[in-house]
Amino acid sequence: METSIVIDGKAHVFETSNGKTELKIKAETTPSEDKEPKRLPLPSVWLITRGNGVPLFALKPNTSDVKFRIMKAEKLYAEAIQWFEPLADNYRKKCWVNPESNTAGTDAYNAYKQMTWAQIIKFSIIDRMSISFAPNMPGDWKNSSEGGAGFLMVMIEGEPYWADGIGQIPFATDTYRLYLEETKLVEAAIKKTVETGMKYGDGLPIFPKEDKTNEYDNYMVLRGALWASENFKLRTEKVRVFAGRMGYRESVVTSTVYLGTSDQKLRSSITQVFVDRYGEWKR
Repeated sequence: METSIVIDGKAHVFETSNGKTELKIKAETTPSEDKEPKRLPLPSVWLITRGNGVPLFALKPNTSDVKFRIMKAEKLYAEAIQWFEPLADNYRKKCWVNPESNTAGTDAYNAYKQMTWAQIIKFSIIDRMSISFAPNMPGDWKNSSEGGAGFLMVMIEGEPYWADGIGQIPFATDTYRLYLEETKLVEAAIKKTVETGMKYGDGLPIFPKEDKTNEYDNYMVLRGALWASENFKLRTEKVRVFAGRMGYRESVVTSTVYLGTSDQKLRSSITQVFVDRYGEWKR
């Protein structure tokens, strides 16, 4: 199988065979007296593949990086490289996505759990107990059959993501609602959501490992909190409660109501303005 990819204005052909992908380079004859080997014209790109070698997407390396690499997605994940949060550590710009990633039944399509933002929102707006976001619990989006289903990567309306990054969104949404009801202040609720995400960086409810890094996890928590701040409002109502011999008394009950305003904050990477305001991991 051959895949043609345009890199820096020039088409390059990659050949996949027997679970391995290689760059095809045209042979060039040289005079017999040449003793110096000719340098191969390698493109400046990292090509990311499935385990079976099928190309998935490509990233542009930084100037200090190795110029040309072909690697499996698992290797890229192990190196904590990401392409969806430019201000987070280990960012590399995405420059190509295999168009077959959106064609059902293809190898590229099946590499991902295919999702829509509407599906992620539907999962995120369910009110859950905080403990349910622990690994393999009902709120664990990454492993839920209604979420990432154990996939390493998800494709959301044509854009690839690490599944564990998207898994921060339901957690952030639920946590924001909890703190909005508690503090009744949007700004405080966003900040406390980010702080909680850092505190439970590994997702474990007991003896959690704190995460104060500038990596994508914290950015995705903030992405979820910002989305929740636009899509939930606080509702307070007075109710009469029976107080024994005292009869009835009034009590104020707070709750959050889903508005369904916009999904733009989920689609958008975090800007410097929001990092400066809410990036507690940078303090």
